[in-house]
Amino acid sequence: MAPPMRSEYVLFFVILVFCLVPAVTGTGTVTTDSPQQYAVSIHLFRPASDSLPSTQVNAIVNGLHGEVLLATPLGLASYDGSWSTRHIDRNNVSNGLLDNFVTTLAYDGSGNLWIGYAGGLQIYDGSGYQLITDQQLLKSLQIRALQRWNNDMWIATGNSGLSRYSSDTWTWYAPYSPGGPRFYEADSMTLDTAANTLLVGTRQEGLWAVTGSDTTIQFTKIQDRNDPFGLLGQVRRDPLGGAYFFNATEVAHYSPAAGFTPILSWEDFPGGPFAINDVAAGPGGAVYVATGNGIYVWQDGAVTRHLGTFEGFGTDAHNIKMVFVDARGRLWFSTMDVVGYYTGDVSTAPPITIETMTPTPTPVQPVVIPTTASVVTTVTPMANPSFIKSIRSFFGGIFGFVHPSR
Repeated sequence: MAPPMRSEYVLFFVILVFCLVPAVTGTGTVTTDSPQQYAVSIHLFRPASDSLPSTQVNAIVNGLHGEVLLATPLGLASYDGSWSTRHIDRNNVSNGLLDNFVTTLAYDGSGNLWIGYAGGLQIYDGSGYQLITDQQLLKSLQIRALQRWNNDMWIATGNSGLSRYSSDTWTWYAPYSPGGPRFYEADSMTLDTAANTLLVGTRQEGLWAVTGSDTTIQFTKIQDRNDPFGLLGQVRRDPLGGAYFFNATEVAHYSPAAGFTPILSWEDFPGGPFAINDVAAGPGGAVYVATGNGIYVWQDGAVTRHLGTFEGFGTDAHNIKMVFVDARGRLWFSTMDVVGYYTGDVSTAPPITIETMTPTPTPVQPVVIPTTASVVTTVTPMANPSFIKSIRSFFGGIFGFVHPSR
Protein backbone atom coordinates (compact mmCIF):
# COMPACT_ATOMS: atom_id res chain seq x y z
CA MET A 1 0.00 0.00 0.00
CA ALA A 2 1.37 3.42 -0.91
CA PRO A 3 2.50 5.58 2.01
CA PRO A 4 0.42 8.68 2.88
CA MET A 5 1.27 11.83 0.90
CA ARG A 6 2.96 14.59 2.84
CA SER A 7 1.70 18.12 2.22
CA GLU A 8 5.13 19.43 1.32
CA TYR A 9 5.51 16.75 -1.36
CA VAL A 10 2.18 17.71 -2.89
CA LEU A 11 3.07 21.40 -2.90
CA PHE A 12 6.46 20.69 -4.48
CA PHE A 13 4.87 18.52 -7.17
CA VAL A 14 2.22 21.10 -8.08
CA ILE A 15 4.77 23.92 -8.36
CA LEU A 16 7.08 21.81 -10.52
CA VAL A 17 4.32 20.76 -12.92
CA PHE A 18 3.16 24.39 -13.37
CA CYS A 19 6.73 25.41 -14.14
CA LEU A 20 7.47 22.63 -16.63
CA VAL A 21 4.18 21.90 -18.42
CA PRO A 22 2.75 24.66 -20.69
CA ALA A 23 -0.92 25.52 -20.41
CA VAL A 24 -3.46 24.88 -23.13
CA THR A 25 -3.78 28.63 -23.70
CA GLY A 26 -1.04 31.18 -23.30
CA THR A 27 2.16 32.29 -24.97
CA GLY A 28 4.23 29.65 -26.67
CA THR A 29 5.53 28.30 -29.96
CA VAL A 30 4.04 26.62 -32.97
CA THR A 31 5.89 24.17 -35.17
CA THR A 32 4.92 22.70 -38.53
CA ASP A 33 6.16 19.76 -40.57
CA SER A 34 8.93 22.11 -41.68
CA PRO A 35 11.93 22.49 -39.34
CA GLN A 36 11.36 26.24 -39.45
CA GLN A 37 9.25 28.08 -36.90
CA TYR A 38 7.26 31.21 -37.60
CA ALA A 39 6.32 34.38 -35.77
CA VAL A 40 2.68 34.90 -36.67
CA SER A 41 0.17 37.70 -36.26
CA ILE A 42 -3.41 37.17 -37.41
CA HIS A 43 -6.13 39.82 -37.46
CA LEU A 44 -9.72 38.69 -38.02
CA PHE A 45 -12.72 40.84 -38.94
CA ARG A 46 -16.41 39.98 -38.98
CA PRO A 47 -19.16 42.03 -40.63
CA ALA A 48 -20.50 44.78 -38.36
CA SER A 49 -21.36 48.46 -38.43
CA ASP A 50 -17.81 49.36 -37.41
CA SER A 51 -16.09 46.70 -39.50
CA LEU A 52 -16.27 45.47 -43.09
CA PRO A 53 -19.76 45.01 -44.60
CA SER A 54 -19.40 41.45 -45.97
CA THR A 55 -17.00 38.50 -45.98
CA GLN A 56 -17.58 37.96 -49.70
CA VAL A 57 -14.64 39.66 -51.40
CA ASN A 58 -14.98 39.97 -55.17
CA ALA A 59 -11.71 41.88 -55.64
CA ILE A 60 -9.00 43.47 -53.50
CA VAL A 61 -6.35 46.09 -54.41
CA ASN A 62 -3.72 48.24 -52.74
CA GLY A 63 -4.79 51.85 -52.23
CA LEU A 64 -2.70 54.92 -52.97
CA HIS A 65 -1.87 55.70 -49.34
CA GLY A 66 -1.23 52.29 -47.77
CA GLU A 67 -4.86 51.30 -47.36
CA VAL A 68 -6.43 48.14 -48.80
CA LEU A 69 -9.69 48.31 -50.80
CA LEU A 70 -12.14 45.40 -50.93
CA ALA A 71 -14.97 45.05 -53.45
CA THR A 72 -17.95 43.39 -51.76
CA PRO A 73 -21.66 42.85 -52.53
CA LEU A 74 -22.50 45.41 -49.81
CA GLY A 75 -20.21 48.29 -50.74
CA LEU A 76 -16.60 49.30 -51.26
CA ALA A 77 -14.67 48.72 -48.04
CA SER A 78 -11.37 50.38 -47.12
CA TYR A 79 -8.97 49.36 -44.33
CA ASP A 80 -6.12 51.55 -43.05
CA GLY A 81 -6.12 50.36 -39.45
CA SER A 82 -9.85 51.07 -39.19
CA TRP A 83 -12.70 50.39 -41.59
CA SER A 84 -14.84 52.66 -43.73
CA THR A 85 -17.33 51.73 -46.43
CA ARG A 86 -18.69 53.59 -49.45
CA HIS A 87 -22.27 52.90 -50.54
CA ILE A 88 -24.69 53.92 -53.22
CA ASP A 89 -26.07 57.46 -52.92
CA ARG A 90 -29.55 57.17 -54.43
CA ASN A 91 -30.07 60.91 -54.26
CA ASN A 92 -26.90 61.81 -56.18
CA VAL A 93 -25.00 59.12 -58.10
CA SER A 94 -22.01 61.44 -58.55
CA ASN A 95 -21.50 61.41 -54.76
CA GLY A 96 -21.50 57.64 -54.25
CA LEU A 97 -21.33 54.23 -55.82
CA LEU A 98 -23.40 53.22 -58.81
CA ASP A 99 -24.38 50.05 -56.94
CA ASN A 100 -23.45 48.44 -53.63
CA PHE A 101 -22.49 45.23 -55.46
CA VAL A 102 -18.91 45.92 -56.59
CA THR A 103 -17.38 43.31 -58.90
CA THR A 104 -13.82 44.52 -59.54
CA LEU A 105 -11.32 47.34 -58.88
CA ALA A 106 -8.18 48.82 -60.44
CA TYR A 107 -6.13 52.05 -60.40
CA ASP A 108 -5.09 53.68 -63.65
CA GLY A 109 -1.82 55.44 -64.39
CA SER A 110 -3.16 58.77 -63.09
CA GLY A 111 -4.24 57.36 -59.74
CA ASN A 112 -7.95 57.25 -60.56
CA LEU A 113 -9.89 54.34 -59.08
CA TRP A 114 -11.91 52.30 -61.58
CA ILE A 115 -14.88 50.53 -60.02
CA GLY A 116 -16.72 47.78 -61.90
CA TYR A 117 -20.31 46.62 -61.44
CA ALA A 118 -22.72 44.22 -63.08
CA GLY A 119 -24.32 47.21 -64.81
CA GLY A 120 -21.63 49.75 -65.56
CA LEU A 121 -18.39 51.40 -64.58
CA GLN A 122 -17.30 54.36 -62.47
CA ILE A 123 -14.04 56.28 -62.36
CA TYR A 124 -13.28 58.04 -59.08
CA ASP A 125 -10.70 60.86 -59.23
CA GLY A 126 -10.60 61.61 -55.51
CA SER A 127 -13.46 64.09 -55.51
CA GLY A 128 -16.20 62.75 -57.77
CA TYR A 129 -17.37 59.79 -59.82
CA GLN A 130 -17.53 59.63 -63.60
CA LEU A 131 -20.23 57.21 -64.71
CA ILE A 132 -19.76 54.98 -67.79
CA THR A 133 -22.98 53.24 -68.84
CA ASP A 134 -22.96 54.10 -72.54
CA GLN A 135 -23.00 50.92 -74.61
CA GLN A 136 -21.40 52.81 -77.46
CA LEU A 137 -18.30 52.76 -75.24
CA LEU A 138 -18.83 49.42 -73.50
CA LYS A 139 -20.66 46.82 -75.57
CA SER A 140 -21.56 44.98 -72.38
CA LEU A 141 -22.05 46.74 -69.04
CA GLN A 142 -21.17 43.64 -67.02
CA ILE A 143 -17.64 44.38 -65.81
CA ARG A 144 -15.80 41.13 -65.13
CA ALA A 145 -12.21 42.32 -64.71
CA LEU A 146 -10.03 45.45 -64.95
CA GLN A 147 -6.30 45.58 -65.62
CA ARG A 148 -4.01 48.56 -66.03
CA TRP A 149 -1.36 48.15 -68.72
CA ASN A 150 1.05 51.10 -68.79
CA ASN A 151 -1.22 54.14 -69.27
CA ASP A 152 -4.14 52.13 -70.63
CA MET A 153 -7.00 50.37 -68.88
CA TRP A 154 -8.26 47.04 -70.18
CA ILE A 155 -11.80 45.95 -69.42
CA ALA A 156 -13.28 42.44 -69.66
CA THR A 157 -17.01 42.84 -70.20
CA GLY A 158 -19.65 40.12 -70.14
CA ASN A 159 -19.60 38.04 -73.30
CA SER A 160 -18.26 40.83 -75.52
CA GLY A 161 -14.52 40.21 -75.32
CA LEU A 162 -12.21 43.08 -74.28
CA SER A 163 -12.25 46.86 -74.42
CA ARG A 164 -9.40 49.32 -73.95
CA TYR A 165 -9.35 52.92 -72.75
CA SER A 166 -6.30 54.84 -73.96
CA SER A 167 -5.80 58.61 -74.20
CA ASP A 168 -9.54 59.38 -73.96
CA THR A 169 -10.28 56.81 -76.67
CA TRP A 170 -12.35 53.66 -76.23
CA THR A 171 -11.56 50.65 -78.43
CA TRP A 172 -13.64 47.49 -78.60
CA TYR A 173 -11.90 44.26 -79.64
CA ALA A 174 -14.91 42.29 -80.83
CA PRO A 175 -14.85 38.51 -80.39
CA TYR A 176 -13.81 36.66 -83.54
CA SER A 177 -13.27 39.88 -85.47
CA PRO A 178 -10.31 40.07 -87.89
CA GLY A 179 -7.21 40.38 -85.70
CA GLY A 180 -9.35 40.37 -82.55
CA PRO A 181 -9.68 37.87 -79.73
CA ARG A 182 -11.18 34.50 -80.55
CA PHE A 183 -13.11 34.33 -77.30
CA TYR A 184 -16.25 35.88 -75.86
CA GLU A 185 -15.83 35.79 -72.09
CA ALA A 186 -12.59 36.71 -70.33
CA ASP A 187 -12.78 35.66 -66.68
CA SER A 188 -9.53 37.16 -65.42
CA MET A 189 -6.52 39.18 -66.58
CA THR A 190 -3.10 40.05 -65.25
CA LEU A 191 0.04 41.77 -66.48
CA ASP A 192 3.32 39.99 -67.01
CA THR A 193 5.50 43.00 -66.26
CA ALA A 194 8.71 41.19 -67.23
CA ALA A 195 7.44 40.57 -70.76
CA ASN A 196 5.11 43.61 -70.97
CA THR A 197 2.30 41.25 -71.93
CA LEU A 198 -1.34 41.09 -70.90
CA LEU A 199 -2.37 37.52 -70.03
CA VAL A 200 -6.04 36.50 -70.21
CA GLY A 201 -7.82 33.43 -68.88
CA THR A 202 -11.13 32.06 -70.13
CA ARG A 203 -13.02 29.05 -68.82
CA GLN A 204 -13.80 27.40 -72.16
CA GLU A 205 -11.99 29.31 -74.91
CA GLY A 206 -8.34 28.83 -74.04
CA LEU A 207 -5.61 31.03 -72.58
CA TRP A 208 -4.36 34.16 -74.35
CA ALA A 209 -1.49 36.63 -74.50
CA VAL A 210 -1.99 40.19 -75.71
CA THR A 211 1.05 42.02 -77.08
CA GLY A 212 1.78 45.07 -79.18
CA SER A 213 2.18 48.82 -79.20
CA ASP A 214 -0.28 51.67 -78.78
CA THR A 215 -1.41 51.31 -82.38
CA THR A 216 -1.01 47.57 -83.03
CA ILE A 217 -2.46 44.91 -80.73
CA GLN A 218 -1.97 41.19 -81.31
CA PHE A 219 -3.93 38.35 -79.67
CA THR A 220 -2.12 35.01 -79.41
CA LYS A 221 -3.64 31.80 -78.07
CA ILE A 222 -1.06 30.19 -75.78
CA GLN A 223 -3.22 27.18 -74.85
CA ASP A 224 -6.25 25.73 -76.56
CA ARG A 225 -8.98 24.39 -74.27
CA ASN A 226 -7.97 20.84 -75.33
CA ASP A 227 -4.29 21.40 -74.51
CA PRO A 228 -2.86 20.16 -71.17
CA PHE A 229 -3.29 23.54 -69.43
CA GLY A 230 -6.10 24.95 -71.55
CA LEU A 231 -8.76 24.81 -68.81
CA LEU A 232 -6.76 26.78 -66.22
CA GLY A 233 -9.07 29.74 -66.71
CA GLN A 234 -7.98 31.92 -63.78
CA VAL A 235 -4.72 33.89 -63.84
CA ARG A 236 -2.76 35.77 -61.17
CA ARG A 237 0.38 37.89 -61.44
CA ASP A 238 3.81 36.61 -60.46
CA PRO A 239 5.88 39.55 -59.13
CA LEU A 240 9.02 37.77 -60.33
CA GLY A 241 7.75 37.56 -63.93
CA GLY A 242 5.20 35.47 -65.74
CA ALA A 243 1.92 34.45 -64.14
CA TYR A 244 0.11 31.61 -62.42
CA PHE A 245 -2.83 30.00 -64.22
CA PHE A 246 -5.12 27.75 -62.18
CA ASN A 247 -8.49 26.10 -61.76
CA ALA A 248 -10.02 23.99 -58.98
CA THR A 249 -7.58 21.12 -59.50
CA GLU A 250 -4.25 22.48 -60.78
CA VAL A 251 -1.78 25.39 -60.73
CA ALA A 252 0.81 26.06 -63.45
CA HIS A 253 3.32 28.85 -64.05
CA TYR A 254 3.61 30.52 -67.45
CA SER A 255 6.34 32.65 -68.98
CA PRO A 256 6.98 33.34 -72.69
CA ALA A 257 10.43 31.75 -72.49
CA ALA A 258 9.61 28.58 -70.54
CA GLY A 259 5.97 28.13 -71.47
CA PHE A 260 3.80 26.27 -68.97
CA THR A 261 5.36 24.55 -65.96
CA PRO A 262 3.10 22.49 -63.67
CA ILE A 263 3.39 23.61 -60.04
CA LEU A 264 0.96 21.50 -58.03
CA SER A 265 -2.42 19.79 -58.14
CA TRP A 266 -5.13 19.34 -55.57
CA GLU A 267 -3.78 15.85 -54.80
CA ASP A 268 -0.43 17.30 -53.65
CA PHE A 269 -1.92 18.70 -50.43
CA PRO A 270 -1.40 16.41 -47.42
CA GLY A 271 -4.70 14.69 -46.70
CA GLY A 272 -6.11 15.89 -50.03
CA PRO A 273 -7.43 16.30 -52.60
CA PHE A 274 -8.75 19.75 -51.71
CA ALA A 275 -10.31 22.17 -54.21
CA ILE A 276 -8.22 25.21 -55.20
CA ASN A 277 -10.16 28.48 -54.84
CA ASP A 278 -7.52 31.18 -55.35
CA VAL A 279 -3.79 31.79 -55.72
CA ALA A 280 -1.54 34.70 -54.70
CA ALA A 281 2.20 35.02 -55.25
CA GLY A 282 4.44 36.90 -52.83
CA PRO A 283 7.48 38.97 -53.84
CA GLY A 284 9.82 36.42 -52.24
CA GLY A 285 8.73 33.53 -54.44
CA ALA A 286 6.17 31.91 -52.12
CA VAL A 287 2.78 30.99 -53.60
CA TYR A 288 -0.25 31.01 -51.30
CA VAL A 289 -3.00 28.63 -52.39
CA ALA A 290 -6.50 29.07 -50.96
CA THR A 291 -8.20 25.68 -50.71
CA GLY A 292 -11.11 23.89 -49.12
CA ASN A 293 -8.71 22.98 -46.30
CA GLY A 294 -7.02 26.25 -45.41
CA ILE A 295 -4.02 27.89 -47.11
CA TYR A 296 -1.07 25.90 -48.38
CA VAL A 297 2.25 27.65 -48.95
CA TRP A 298 4.30 26.45 -51.91
CA GLN A 299 7.95 27.48 -52.22
CA ASP A 300 11.11 26.07 -53.79
CA GLY A 301 9.26 23.21 -55.42
CA ALA A 302 7.31 21.91 -52.42
CA VAL A 303 4.44 22.60 -50.05
CA THR A 304 6.20 24.00 -46.99
CA ARG A 305 3.36 25.08 -44.70
CA HIS A 306 -0.33 24.72 -43.99
CA LEU A 307 -2.36 27.51 -42.39
CA GLY A 308 -5.78 26.69 -41.02
CA THR A 309 -8.03 26.58 -37.97
CA PHE A 310 -5.25 25.75 -35.51
CA GLU A 311 -3.28 28.83 -36.54
CA GLY A 312 -6.29 31.01 -35.74
CA PHE A 313 -7.82 31.56 -39.18
CA GLY A 314 -11.36 31.40 -37.81
CA THR A 315 -13.93 28.68 -37.25
CA ASP A 316 -14.55 28.26 -40.99
CA ALA A 317 -10.87 28.34 -41.92
CA HIS A 318 -11.09 25.05 -43.79
CA ASN A 319 -12.63 26.81 -46.80
CA ILE A 320 -10.53 29.81 -47.86
CA LYS A 321 -12.15 31.71 -50.72
CA MET A 322 -9.61 34.47 -51.49
CA VAL A 323 -5.95 35.26 -50.86
CA PHE A 324 -4.07 38.48 -51.63
CA VAL A 325 -0.61 39.81 -50.69
CA ASP A 326 -0.80 43.56 -50.07
CA ALA A 327 1.91 46.22 -50.45
CA ARG A 328 2.95 45.75 -46.80
CA GLY A 329 3.50 42.02 -47.21
CA ARG A 330 0.33 41.03 -45.34
CA LEU A 331 -1.53 37.96 -46.58
CA TRP A 332 -5.26 38.73 -46.75
CA PHE A 333 -7.78 35.90 -46.85
CA SER A 334 -11.53 35.41 -46.64
CA THR A 335 -13.86 32.61 -45.55
CA MET A 336 -17.62 32.46 -45.17
CA ASP A 337 -17.07 33.48 -41.54
CA VAL A 338 -14.29 36.09 -41.48
CA VAL A 339 -11.93 38.28 -43.46
CA GLY A 340 -8.45 38.71 -42.08
CA TYR A 341 -4.79 39.19 -42.71
CA TYR A 342 -1.75 37.21 -41.66
CA THR A 343 1.87 38.20 -41.18
CA GLY A 344 4.53 35.55 -40.63
CA ASP A 345 8.33 35.63 -40.74
CA VAL A 346 10.90 32.95 -40.03
CA SER A 347 11.90 33.37 -36.41
CA THR A 348 13.52 31.50 -33.54
CA ALA A 349 10.87 32.83 -31.15
CA PRO A 350 7.52 32.27 -32.83
CA PRO A 351 4.52 33.14 -30.66
CA ILE A 352 1.13 33.27 -32.36
CA THR A 353 -0.96 36.33 -31.63
CA ILE A 354 -4.55 36.37 -32.83
CA GLU A 355 -6.44 39.64 -32.81
CA THR A 356 -10.15 39.08 -33.37
CA MET A 357 -12.30 42.11 -34.01
CA THR A 358 -15.43 41.84 -31.84
CA PRO A 359 -17.31 45.14 -32.15
CA THR A 360 -20.25 45.95 -29.93
CA PRO A 361 -23.63 46.00 -31.70
CA THR A 362 -24.52 49.47 -32.95
CA PRO A 363 -26.99 50.76 -35.55
CA VAL A 364 -25.68 50.53 -39.10
CA GLN A 365 -24.34 53.87 -40.36
CA PRO A 366 -24.77 54.56 -44.07
CA VAL A 367 -21.32 55.75 -45.14
CA VAL A 368 -18.65 56.37 -42.52
CA ILE A 369 -17.64 53.37 -40.42
CA PRO A 370 -15.95 53.98 -37.00
CA THR A 371 -12.83 52.21 -35.74
CA THR A 372 -13.30 48.67 -34.45
CA ALA A 373 -12.55 47.50 -30.95
CA SER A 374 -10.18 44.61 -30.51
CA VAL A 375 -9.60 41.68 -28.21
CA VAL A 376 -6.17 40.07 -28.16
CA THR A 377 -5.91 36.34 -27.60
CA THR A 378 -2.89 34.08 -27.73
CA VAL A 379 -2.91 30.43 -28.73
CA THR A 380 -0.41 27.73 -27.88
CA PRO A 381 -0.38 24.00 -28.71
CA MET A 382 -1.20 21.57 -25.91
CA ALA A 383 1.67 20.03 -23.97
CA ASN A 384 3.13 16.76 -25.22
CA PRO A 385 1.06 13.95 -23.60
CA SER A 386 4.06 11.60 -23.34
CA PHE A 387 5.97 14.32 -21.45
CA ILE A 388 3.11 14.72 -18.95
CA LYS A 389 2.94 10.94 -18.51
CA SER A 390 6.67 10.72 -17.81
CA ILE A 391 6.44 13.52 -15.23
CA ARG A 392 3.60 11.76 -13.46
CA SER A 393 5.40 8.43 -13.53
CA PHE A 394 8.63 9.94 -12.21
CA PHE A 395 7.05 11.66 -9.21
CA GLY A 396 4.66 8.78 -8.62
CA GLY A 397 7.62 6.48 -8.26
CA ILE A 398 9.18 8.82 -5.71
CA PHE A 399 6.15 9.72 -3.63
CA GLY A 400 4.10 6.57 -4.15
CA PHE A 401 0.74 8.14 -5.04
CA VAL A 402 0.76 7.13 -8.73
CA HIS A 403 1.86 3.71 -9.88
CA PRO A 404 5.06 4.07 -12.00
CA SER A 405 3.75 1.82 -14.77
CA ARG A 406 0.79 4.16 -15.67
